Amino acid sequence: MKKSFLFVAALALTLTACNQQGEVEDKTVATFEEGAISPAKVNSEFKLDTTGVFESGNFRFQQDAQPSGLYYSGCIVSNHTDTTFADWTDAWKSCCGGAFAGKNYLVYNKDWYGFDTIFVKTPAVVPGMYVTNCIYTYNSITKGDAMEPEPFGADDFFTLTIVGHKDGAETGKVNFDLARGTNVVSTWTYVDLSKLGTVDALTFEFSGSRAYGEYLNTPTYFCIDNLGFARK
Repeated sequence: MKKSFLFVAALALTLTACNQQGEVEDKTVATFEEGAISPAKVNSEFKLDTTGVFESGNFRFQQDAQPSGLYYSGCIVSNHTDTTFADWTDAWKSCCGGAFAGKNYLVYNKDWYGFDTIFVKTPAVVPGMYVTNCIYTYNSITKGDAMEPEPFGADDFFTLTIVGHKDGAETGKVNFDLARGTNVVSTWTYVDLSKLGTVDALTFEFSGSRAYGEYLNTPTYFCIDNLGFARK
């Protein structure tokens, strides 16, 4: 009986140490499972953090929350699993429905007024992260919207650029196409960030073919999960 108990306990510990993808957890990885911080439009289980700062793994995130206007920018944690889309207030959903692993994931909305930096609490090489499009951006690219009535054609693109920083200096950039022509990212996809070297901050830039002057008409949102994960 004692041996059986010890075996069950050991098995439980092993299962606890792995996420739903079967990968061993790393406490420096931002999994966003510490709590749901997201717009409470229709889902009562969401909690809105109006302090503007929260942490997961070795990372610190910022957000600008204006609940009265249903406006949120910077970093918002979501646990939406549906992919229905009506308008921009449905932006806090991944296009593939749910997280890469666990229940929560991050939706990033470029804030042109300052809430655009993810801080690395202890400077380190960030191996990589999983990304996908949010439903708002995906819908705009594949169906068109008020800003761009036509869906993307063969010559269109929407590119995410991840920029590394250390002590105020740029360490490098990694480009990733969220859409190129009619090829639109619709699954969780790993992006290797190791070439950025040791960083204490990450920022994000967007470029695309659908623009009015310096401003993009494509919604500057995307989703992140397991930030800091080293894929084997």
